[in-house]
Amino acid sequence: MKNPWYTDYFGDDYYRFDHHEDTDLEVAGLEQLLGDPDQKTILDLGCGYGRHSMPLTALGYHVIGYDLSAALLKHARDQNHRVPWVRGDMQALPFRPSFDAVLSLFTTIGYFEDEAENFQVFRAISEALRPGGRFICQLVNRDYLIRHFTPQENHHQDELIILEERTFNPIDNRVHTQTTVMEGPARRQYESVIRLYTVTELDLLLAAVDLSISEIYGGLDLRPFDWDTNQLVIVAEKVASGRRSERIC
Repeated sequence: MKNPWYTDYFGDDYYRFDHHEDTDLEVAGLEQLLGDPDQKTILDLGCGYGRHSMPLTALGYHVIGYDLSAALLKHARDQNHRVPWVRGDMQALPFRPSFDAVLSLFTTIGYFEDEAENFQVFRAISEALRPGGRFICQLVNRDYLIRHFTPQENHHQDELIILEERTFNPIDNRVHTQTTVMEGPARRQYESVIRLYTVTELDLLLAAVDLSISEIYGGLDLRPFDWDTNQLVIVAEKVASGRRSERIC
């Protein structure tokens, strides 16, 4: 039986080619959304190698990094032993409802083929949050992707050449990406299949697990959201069952 795509994709090659120049800007935006770090406990869900967890810890937040990838968590531990790095499945979070915030950054939602499994992730996030806690989610803006779809692109990172070939299925709202990593004569291939969500879908799914969207942005720099922002950032709050907070767009 073939392994799920994410068990192979997020390995040492990913660590080498996943390069971000805007991490400091994103952390600054997260600091605004999270507020005063005093005694706040944050779950960085899908933390990878900790590019957000570590600077947030340095700012004074108590951050727990959670990811399935043993390879990426090893890189995280090698860089910082202060952060508790936990390996596990995002559908079954082994935590009591005590987090002030759960972060899901750089599109770490929508990895499963079965929609019930994707929904279980939202349920697990809600169950990990204390009442009034915040879920901060950074995703690809589906509307932007459709308007500016790029079927192929390549880039260089250190000694690697990375070729990405993409297709988009508008029926199931999934982006299929074939990634070829070239290093000298070596060729290694990976695939990813990610479910994209509209704001309306997220609103309905989150409401079903007692999370109410309170803020919507076009990026972690907190720019306004519209069709031409390549990101969708939502902030949702844990509310009592049946109650909804007032939305601020």
